[in-house]
Amino acid sequence: METTAFFIFLFFHLGFLILGFGSVLVTDLYGLLWVRDHVRFTQLISVSGVTQKFIWAGWIGMVAAGIPLAILKGEVDNLMIIKLFFVAIIGINGLLLHYLQKKVAIYKKGDHVPNLFMFRLIFSLFVSQLSWWSALLIGFLHRHVSTVINWPEIPWLVSGLILATLLVIWGAGELLFKAKESVNSN
Repeated sequence: METTAFFIFLFFHLGFLILGFGSVLVTDLYGLLWVRDHVRFTQLISVSGVTQKFIWAGWIGMVAAGIPLAILKGEVDNLMIIKLFFVAIIGINGLLLHYLQKKVAIYKKGDHVPNLFMFRLIFSLFVSQLSWWSALLIGFLHRHVSTVINWPEIPWLVSGLILATLLVIWGAGELLFKAKESVNSN
């Protein structure tokens, strides 16, 4: 596994990690600053419009460099299956965030942003952070603790439980905020 090709792909994998995850952190920092009323909404929209391209470039590059790394490793262990689950969630959630970012651009300074929309945005940002940090932690464990980690025993079950938990939280939030909006509109 410790071949020249491995280290070349690892270099690109980590470089794209820095590009993608760094851009995610910048975007989320601006979002937090906007929520705390330290930056203008237009600044948040402008920054997220730029960083979105870097996030996608980083994610695609990480996946493209990660495939040869997995092949060179020669094995996909149980914890790696969960890492791949989180990488897939990053991509799927990225599509949702792309949709939300396009929709958020319609709001101008002083406009009321509906609570349901804010829930969707905050929940998607939470899923993004959870997935990026989880994939990063698992990658670190594989590189610095052990190259083969065969726990948990049933990685598909763990991935399914994580997904089910996220879907339940999302569904509950949708129901709660839709109900509140219908009460407020009456």
